[in-house]
Amino acid sequence: MLNWTGSRLRAHCLTIPLAVLLSLIATHATAQATPSTFDLDKDRNPITSIDILWRFHPGDDAQWASPSFDDSAWPLVHADRSWTSQGFPNYTEYGWYRFTLRLPPRPGLQGLLLSRIYSGYQVFADGRLIGSKGSTSRTLAPVFAVDPHIFPLPLPPGADTNPTSIHIAIRVWEYRPIVSWGGAGTLSPGAAAGNTALLTQRLQLLLARRGFIFANVYSYCLLAFLVGLTTLALFLFRRKDREYLWFAVVLLVAAADAALNIYGYDSMRFLIYRALDEIAVAIGAIAAVTFFSILLELRGSPSWRIVCYVATISPLSLVLYYLQATSIGVSYSLQLVCLLPAYLWIIIQLSLHTLRGNTSARLLLAPSALLYGYAVAANLAYIWYQVSGNSSLSDKLIGPILQRPYPLVLVDVLRYIFVLALLIFLVQRFSLARREEERFSTEFAAARSVQSLLVPKSPPPIPGYSLQSVYIPASEVGGDFFQVHPSDDGSLLVIIGDVSGKGLRAAMTVSTIVGALRGCRSQQPPMRSPANILSYLNRVLHGQISGFVTCCAILLTPDGSLTVSNAGHISPYLNGSEFITENGLPLGLADAVPYVESTGHLAPNTQLTLVTDGVVEARSNSGELFGFDRTTAISTQSAQSIANAAQSFGQDDDITVLTIARL
Repeated sequence: MLNWTGSRLRAHCLTIPLAVLLSLIATHATAQATPSTFDLDKDRNPITSIDILWRFHPGDDAQWASPSFDDSAWPLVHADRSWTSQGFPNYTEYGWYRFTLRLPPRPGLQGLLLSRIYSGYQVFADGRLIGSKGSTSRTLAPVFAVDPHIFPLPLPPGADTNPTSIHIAIRVWEYRPIVSWGGAGTLSPGAAAGNTALLTQRLQLLLARRGFIFANVYSYCLLAFLVGLTTLALFLFRRKDREYLWFAVVLLVAAADAALNIYGYDSMRFLIYRALDEIAVAIGAIAAVTFFSILLELRGSPSWRIVCYVATISPLSLVLYYLQATSIGVSYSLQLVCLLPAYLWIIIQLSLHTLRGNTSARLLLAPSALLYGYAVAANLAYIWYQVSGNSSLSDKLIGPILQRPYPLVLVDVLRYIFVLALLIFLVQRFSLARREEERFSTEFAAARSVQSLLVPKSPPPIPGYSLQSVYIPASEVGGDFFQVHPSDDGSLLVIIGDVSGKGLRAAMTVSTIVGALRGCRSQQPPMRSPANILSYLNRVLHGQISGFVTCCAILLTPDGSLTVSNAGHISPYLNGSEFITENGLPLGLADAVPYVESTGHLAPNTQLTLVTDGVVEARSNSGELFGFDRTTAISTQSAQSIANAAQSFGQDDDITVLTIARL
């Protein structure tokens, strides 16, 4: 989610166990007073701290490993801090430390414990290479010596009977980009020499301290992983609600990045580690912005696109120190500059939508503003440190607020608050959505029931005519309807229409229309004029519905005369051609709308085809509409064939087809 790896690295490198410090106090008092010489013979101390003064010289010369080399002119430096803080600030690529160990007679197995030394180093004992750690020569992809290590010491001749001395030389290679970021050479206390078994115990204590230091990262990693999986499970139940997916990405990437910082820093090449870390942080920022953009209905907005693009390029800062063109600190600052717009965008958009009364924004503002506001402040403080060299503000922001039972920093508290608050919000959102689905399901069933009662499954048999009808409902209940009313005089009144909207409201509008049509039939004499029927329906519906109704009324007489009046509906198709009508306004939009009648003739063995917009507006996967041309081309086919053709093309709405053939 958020990562301040550079600052955490600096703090981690400077931290050692309190128990180790206490154990070394006594041995300091017995160490040889001569600088850079440490006496393991005096008082027979099994372990002696060597965290005092070592000889140091920048540069590189193989002769400096020789025990006979005179290093008395070399300056003395403290062995528990970087040489860049002790008068050697400039990059020199190589540097050498030298000191002498004095061993007692019959010393047994002796070893040298060295704490972390950046970037890598070789250890020489009396001119012989006895081991190395990390990268020790120029490379673009170094491995750092981040963990303490024990080097067995070869005993010189005569060690069994007399005190002897071993001259230690340490050749350090420094990775250029890291000098101004983490320092060079020795960075922390803990170096000691003596009995190998006891040194091993001390090394285990030092390594155990790592788990203590990272306890807060472990706990957050576990929390983010579990909540991320929970949110992902919610998404699998509601795949259309992408906010669950993006928040799961935010948390799972944060968990992966935390695990990377715990396990990857000391087990992979530094540049690979940094690349994975920066990519994870960029993905987390983009996922967070996308998550909030969905909640606030801002996805696709120009500001959303800009902050996502800027966050996407943030890992490119890695190229600068891969080429060793600048320090890691400067490169890291450039990464933070690219991430700041994303964090600010989240805070600003939540604030604006809270002022506009958005409930989701109001609930999310506090936890989000705390976390991302802290991110902005911490990032700006770190950039200021790189510009000014003053790290006091940055150290205060990332410093622990509790030391016991384990270190706890402010960002950890804010992360926990954010994750738990968002989890509660999303679970509540999921619960509300489920209740809404249940309500919709109930409404859906009721609407289907109403529609099944109002729309006949098949038209009644009419002497002299062959009628076919097909109704294929879509996923939602629509407002398609048709009515066929034969008269005693042999005429036939046919009405087809489509109510705007979906669900129970549309079904209830259809019921109103059907009731009004029955009222027309009950009049004396019954109302049979298509134009008058549409005008009557318009008066009934105007002011009673929020949408509108398209409708086409047709009167057929026994001699084949055809009278059609249309209120915004798709025109009928007569014998394979569109029957031209003068379209009036859909029903319910305005009061006292006049409707015009068009006349024609339905000859024997010809067909009149009526459809709703579910046929014409059928849409393929590529977005292409079925259209009027295809509808016209198949309008002489059976009702079932027309409906099947539209459905197989891509059904988006209810499909209703009614065909009338004169025998």
